Amino acid sequence: MYRFLLTPRWLLLHAVAVAAVAGCLVLGWWQAGVYQDSHGRHELRDREPVAVTELASPGAELGDGADRQAVATGEYLSGGQQIVPGRVHDGTLGSFVVTPLRTDDGMIVPVLRGWVDDADDAGQPALTVPQGEVTVTGYLLAPETPDHATVRTGQELEDGRVAYIAPDQLAQRAGVPAAEALHGYLLLEAESPQPAAAPAVLDVDSVAPIRDVSPWQNLSYWAQWWVFALAAVIFWASIVRNGIRVRRREQNEQGEPTDDGVSAPAPSHAPS
Repeated sequence: MYRFLLTPRWLLLHAVAVAAVAGCLVLGWWQAGVYQDSHGRHELRDREPVAVTELASPGAELGDGADRQAVATGEYLSGGQQIVPGRVHDGTLGSFVVTPLRTDDGMIVPVLRGWVDDADDAGQPALTVPQGEVTVTGYLLAPETPDHATVRTGQELEDGRVAYIAPDQLAQRAGVPAAEALHGYLLLEAESPQPAAAPAVLDVDSVAPIRDVSPWQNLSYWAQWWVFALAAVIFWASIVRNGIRVRRREQNEQGEPTDDGVSAPAPSHAPS
């Protein structure tokens, strides 16, 4: 009696059900992975800061050092300071200010010191590079890519400006080997000694947002997709059960053999 479940129409139903369940499970696992990644990155950013040399090496990928708070002590290379135009802060268009810092160990660390609203005014105090030894605390972030640039494609920038934060370019313009530069940059959160004037400090979540939604929202999406998978199984089982019930009723009405091999009696009609 169950052979009807192998007819083309029913096989198509089975295939759709399997695809729906598989799709929901895959999307659920994906959301679970996004939650784990987001939650893990938030935990990294909450850790206590450590020396930048403990987290990264010159020229090497940041790896597990990304998103960590780090401390770097050294002197700024005033001749290597670069302006990154076209960046928005608190709804106002301005520029990032990136200054390379040579640490006591000789590593070149690009430091995103903050944001200014009028970088064309080279004489404004906020653009003055602090002299002497400084200690900078901030977040280690991966290099920007051309996708981060807000200037027009092919637009040539004047000296002292770059389209995005690329350690290789910054090292080249500072006149130091790229092999000595950190493959990333440090987003300044605090500086000691504090300069009299400095660019506006940027929040790490605005510069390098982890996600636009809460990690717990991803976890709820994961649960929802698995509920959808379970609903698809229940829906499929309900259709199959109903099909079997209809098939059995038709066989009983036609007097066809049932599962025990005995023909069901045909309905009798009383003589008129």
